[in-house]
Amino acid sequence: MLHVESTRTISADPATVWAALADYMAIDVIAPEVVKVDVLSENSTGLGAKRRCHFPNGTSLVEEAITWNEGRGYRAAMLDMGKIPFKTAQAEIRLTPTSDGKTHVYWCIDYQPKFGPLGWLMGATLMKPQLRKVLNGNLTGLETLVTAPNTAMPQAS
Repeated sequence: MLHVESTRTISADPATVWAALADYMAIDVIAPEVVKVDVLSENSTGLGAKRRCHFPNGTSLVEEAITWNEGRGYRAAMLDMGKIPFKTAQAEIRLTPTSDGKTHVYWCIDYQPKFGPLGWLMGATLMKPQLRKVLNGNLTGLETLVTAPNTAMPQAS
């Protein structure tokens, strides 16, 4: 498996950051590369919540919450990836409060590319920087959402 991560300290308390992330079906509000979300499970948040994320290039993937630590983070398995060049992939988000009332956010993707050794080489050299750019965009979207003045935040479940 290959690993890519990005972190950021956001000037918002953990409860506010968690409220945005716990609204699992609204990832398109945070992630600039997600243009539409389909709800695929009865529960829209928490363990087992499942969504299909659609991307600008016409591809999509399913994400299912496989761990859920209320107020602290979750891990999602990426499934049904179609033309996306991963055999397997998981994303994880973790929140850590800082001593000054801010929130340290850790966001990572662990992935195994398709196409054997050539896929691994492409994953390590070409995909990794692109995925880091996606993670950084997600963190910027999250930060903008939770720090913007007069933003109506969703309530965490």
